[in-house]
Amino acid sequence: MRNLALALPCLLAVACGGDFSNDDLEFQNALPEREDLAAKLPASARSGQDLGTRTQRLGASQVLGGRSELAQQAYTAGTRFNTSVDRLLSLLERFRKAAPTTRETDRRIWGPFPADNHPGNEVRFVMERRGVDFAYLLQYRIKGSGDSGWWTYLPGTFLADGGIRKGEGTLALDLKEARAHGFETGDATALDRLDIGYQTKALPTRVELLFTGAGATLPLTRYASRQTPEGLGEMAFRLPGEDLIPGGLLETLDIVARWTPDGRGVLVLNILEGDAKGAQYTECWDARTRITFMQRNWDFINPTEGDRSSCPDVSALNP
Repeated sequence: MRNLALALPCLLAVACGGDFSNDDLEFQNALPEREDLAAKLPASARSGQDLGTRTQRLGASQVLGGRSELAQQAYTAGTRFNTSVDRLLSLLERFRKAAPTTRETDRRIWGPFPADNHPGNEVRFVMERRGVDFAYLLQYRIKGSGDSGWWTYLPGTFLADGGIRKGEGTLALDLKEARAHGFETGDATALDRLDIGYQTKALPTRVELLFTGAGATLPLTRYASRQTPEGLGEMAFRLPGEDLIPGGLLETLDIVARWTPDGRGVLVLNILEGDAKGAQYTECWDARTRITFMQRNWDFINPTEGDRSSCPDVSALNP
């Protein structure tokens, strides 16, 4: 995900500074900031290994009292989640700090400016207000191609509800369209689109990332984050195509990990499709990510290990 953000020109020398009207601020507050969308990780979170490769040893590697590899992987996925969000929001941050070039009653435009890393191209950012609903577009075109030449790299929406940056929103990166116009997308060549949906109007807040692979018609991989003001955090994953169990079918995993601010947590892994369809694994860990409880619905001889009461209370995240 290192190069998801297509480079924009430095706007500071062109459009930063100047006065911002209250109306300008209303437009700017329709754009999300990092703290609105970032997953809240415990301070004790440490980096782990890739989720897809390490879950192949589930059962053999998970030992009561041992370090939870799944906890480490959930925290690592949360860090990667935040990195993806950061790089996407960095595109919007440039315009948040810049005064618009054009002001209309319900419309603001930044640009067009030269797209410095794409010679011969221009870039602009357009926002429209429709009551409490906002829509925005980050667009490129070949210089001199006219209004019909603009194509959209980043579309977004925001429906205000309940205060500054409170409401529901969406934004996306159209990587397929970028490549069709000759733009390089770096290490995101395996993706056609990245979509983010979020709601910040009610607790717990929620952010969801959907990844659509190259050539796919629907997103297959999903990452979702929820959090409460008390510091409870949640990461949920939908991972298709995992070879978790030896056999002729690949597994689709549904994983939900929840944790407290001090790092205690509980995780439930369900196998939705594949050779082990219907299998469910649950574990809890302490603040040092040591496993305190395990449950396997496929093990009729020894289905549980440890103390269920050691699992933290994360019920505030229940639907």
